[in-house]
Amino acid sequence: MPDKYHALRIILITALLPAILAGKTDTVRPELTEQTLKAIEECVARSPGEWPDEWKRQYLETIRSAVESNRDAGHYDLRLEILREGFEPCWEGLTKNKDKSLFEVYRTRIRWYVEHLMGTEFPYNVERQRLRNQFTDIWDYAASSILEQFPFLDANAVQIAKTEDLNLCYGKIDAPLMPVYLRPMHEEQVEQIKQRWDKLRYVRVDLWLRLSKRSTTAGENNDTFSPNAERDYKLTKESLSQLLGQIWIVVPQRPDYYLSALENRTKALKQRLQSKLQARSEQHRLEKECSRQLLQIEHIGFLLASLLESPLCLDGGAQSVSTQEQIPLEQQDKNAKGGGAYEVDNNSPEQGHF
Repeated sequence: MPDKYHALRIILITALLPAILAGKTDTVRPELTEQTLKAIEECVARSPGEWPDEWKRQYLETIRSAVESNRDAGHYDLRLEILREGFEPCWEGLTKNKDKSLFEVYRTRIRWYVEHLMGTEFPYNVERQRLRNQFTDIWDYAASSILEQFPFLDANAVQIAKTEDLNLCYGKIDAPLMPVYLRPMHEEQVEQIKQRWDKLRYVRVDLWLRLSKRSTTAGENNDTFSPNAERDYKLTKESLSQLLGQIWIVVPQRPDYYLSALENRTKALKQRLQSKLQARSEQHRLEKECSRQLLQIEHIGFLLASLLESPLCLDGGAQSVSTQEQIPLEQQDKNAKGGGAYEVDNNSPEQGHF
């Protein structure tokens, strides 16, 4: 009988254990959720930028909704840990101004990140290591191609830039909030990324020319040339920054709501640019109109000055006429006949000879 009861107890425990564990999970998960959201809220409060309180509330509510809608996801606590660790560097990289269209891009993007994190199959350590190896392979390929394209570069500077870039990627793979760092890629995707990188060789030539010109200008200003290693380091860093763009293009499938926000952002930028062009055109038109009006005012000023000077000339003529009128009539007659040159003085000596 004791064996029978013992067997029955094992059966009951086996049957009830999943329910017990589920109940325990149901009480633990809300606590983990609130702790994670609290940490995110504190991070937002530390550097809010120019966002109004309503925007911050919407942003945090978007995260909460995406988390709570995936409570049944496996490895729920690990996913929340990734969200908590990966949020701060993501948040610090945002431009938090008062641009509404840009805010909507950020809000829909964090929704995409969290939904992808909570809803995608969770990567095991083997898969994470595979992703690290893929990133290492891509960055090694890119650094080697840079040295092949520019064999005169400092190899140590290229290696340092590549190592720094890879370490940043490894850190994001360890806390993969962004979709490109969550799961390994297909080998076809890795090859596509390398092919797209090769097509950017002429972009790297333009970058090299720009950095060389900047280095020469700095040398002229400082009477010394910048070290080649620094220039080569910048060339490598800026070139490798193009790799992530290629990975984003190849790997994740963007949701429609995020694409819609990007489209609205593009329209807003076009409208803003159009408004600036119209304002500039209107300013040029007003400047031309103002210049024309100023020219007309100058002409009118010259005409008025001429009219104001004319009476002075007339007054001068009138004064001459009035002076003539004040001379005695007989004096005027003498002057008309030739003046006093023909007049004989009664007291002259010639008068006595007659």
